[in-house]
Amino acid sequence: MFTGLFGKPLFLGLIAGGTIFLGLPIARLSRISAKTKAFLNAISTGILIFLLVEISGHLIEQIESLVETAVTTGAGFAGALRYGGLFVFGFSLGLLGLVFFEQRFLGSGKDEKAPGKRAKQLALMIAVGLGLHNFSEGLAIGQGYSAGAVQLAWLLAIGFALHNATEGFGIAAPLSGHKASWGFLGLAGLVAGGPTFLGAAIGSWWVSKPIEIFCLALAAGTILYIIGELLHLGRVLKGEAVVEIGLLIGFFVAMATDFSVSAAMELTAVHGPRHGGYFGDANDIYHYELVRESDNRIVLYVNDHYNRPLDARILQTHWILNPDDPKPITGFFTSSPDGSFLTSTVPNVSPSTPVHIKVGALKKGDWADMEFYLPPKISRTQSQ
Repeated sequence: MFTGLFGKPLFLGLIAGGTIFLGLPIARLSRISAKTKAFLNAISTGILIFLLVEISGHLIEQIESLVETAVTTGAGFAGALRYGGLFVFGFSLGLLGLVFFEQRFLGSGKDEKAPGKRAKQLALMIAVGLGLHNFSEGLAIGQGYSAGAVQLAWLLAIGFALHNATEGFGIAAPLSGHKASWGFLGLAGLVAGGPTFLGAAIGSWWVSKPIEIFCLALAAGTILYIIGELLHLGRVLKGEAVVEIGLLIGFFVAMATDFSVSAAMELTAVHGPRHGGYFGDANDIYHYELVRESDNRIVLYVNDHYNRPLDARILQTHWILNPDDPKPITGFFTSSPDGSFLTSTVPNVSPSTPVHIKVGALKKGDWADMEFYLPPKISRTQSQ
């Protein structure tokens, strides 16, 4: 099952999504007091609040960067409007979609329902929201693997696996004391963790930034709705100070796992060329790789300090030939349609001619500079 082209991405997706089952057995706890249940419920809420902050902040930062680029370069607001529209649509669909789903299929009068039934419905909605979020995580794993960053893909899988273990706890917390069956817990785990596996499979052969943005926004909207439901349940349980303590614990546990992943990525990031060109880094912001496809055509790949590809459509870039000359020749790069690389045409000059690359950072007009000598010609086949 895990052999062939998609074998390893599927296996990594299985690792990342499978750990969500580790936190589910807590739902089998019986004879649990109201305060303990409120405490567990609050921990679940804290985890989801951190996820909402993390996802929304990531998306808003990308849209803000597009707006800043449009203002400073006059490139137009098409990209910002497109991504902003996807964010609004996905977030609204995630939030209002669960409202409609509950009214249409679960009915109203949530406080009058049997506590066990209400707990199961809430757990399933949490699983749906986490499943959408985990689908985007699977996409990240698959895309990293398909881009050649195998070690990074493994690292992402391990990090997401640690994080998903806490998410499984988030699903189980509302069920504690209600004797949920193993079959129901298996279904909830599959709904929440299965999309990681699916996302890894899709991401390994199809890369789409708009789909990634939409899925993350959809997840953020569903998580916001679920947080409201969990806070409502917490008020019913009247846990007093124990609720706030649980919120803090859940939030900081989720934050600690996220920081651990970031630290591990920093320590194990692999730096080097992927396309057969000249490689360098600048200002701890960018990794550059310059490929010369013909006498006068150059291709530039720009990655972050983890060596993960950046979207070239939101970068400000230009080059200077013979930068020490009193009258140097200058030009600009053009992004590929999918934003995976930048291209430009330069005069037919020898490989001994230095070329100075200047790339604008995503935020605040920060610039990174790198100087190369034009590399020998290399075919696009070789560069892949």
